[in-house]
Amino acid sequence: MDLAGGTVLFSPHLAWRNEPLRENLQRLLRRPVLLTNDADAAAWAEWRFGAGQGEDRLVCITLGTGIGGAMVMDGRVERGRFGVAGEFGHQIIMPGGHRCECGNRGCWEQYASGNALGREARLLARSNSPMAQDLLAAVDGHPEAITGAIVTELALAGDPASRELIEEVGEWLGLGLANLAAALDPGLFVIGGGLCSAGDLLVEPARKAFARNLTGRGFRPAAGIELAALGPNAGLIGAADLSRVSSRVRN
Repeated sequence: MDLAGGTVLFSPHLAWRNEPLRENLQRLLRRPVLLTNDADAAAWAEWRFGAGQGEDRLVCITLGTGIGGAMVMDGRVERGRFGVAGEFGHQIIMPGGHRCECGNRGCWEQYASGNALGREARLLARSNSPMAQDLLAAVDGHPEAITGAIVTELALAGDPASRELIEEVGEWLGLGLANLAAALDPGLFVIGGGLCSAGDLLVEPARKAFARNLTGRGFRPAAGIELAALGPNAGLIGAADLSRVSSRVRN
């Protein structure tokens, strides 16, 4: 999105290129519209009311279809010089790796998102591995029906293969967080989005990989890594509060 918050410059998952979204919505709704990125809204909510309260330098990561990201720095959402800061999911973490919807290869979200979890589970199921029996049983033998949500549900129920798949995603998550810590040095990472329903099955491997890959480990303070407190409502809460704050500023 542009810095003015009116135009979607580019979306890797939607066919929007220089889309005048705010103008279109205001024409349709006949109401003033505040446009904000869903990850920015979630980060603001967690900073105001959730896991990030009291933290001056917060980075929020949302794991779902891809990876969303946002920063709240010194009491404001940091959007960068051109408005496109926080696109952490498209840092290239594996050169020449999986093709990403953004057009590049090896983006972080191809290894540490709900879509990545589903893809790896489908590959395992198609290999006819005995490890995939519970996965296949959950979808009546149709590997193409396996999603990240199904893998998470099975992992929480104790399926070893599903737990191993989530652990791998957690390790990729921790590696990416270590890269962000080297660049941004936040005090806290808050992990949200649908995939965080896996809880400690995801976060504990991430914390271990983060500690293992952090630049200067053992000689520097390290950011905390916590699950979002507001769950799937974080974006809604953040959008509502940002609208309220914006209204006060305009008045």
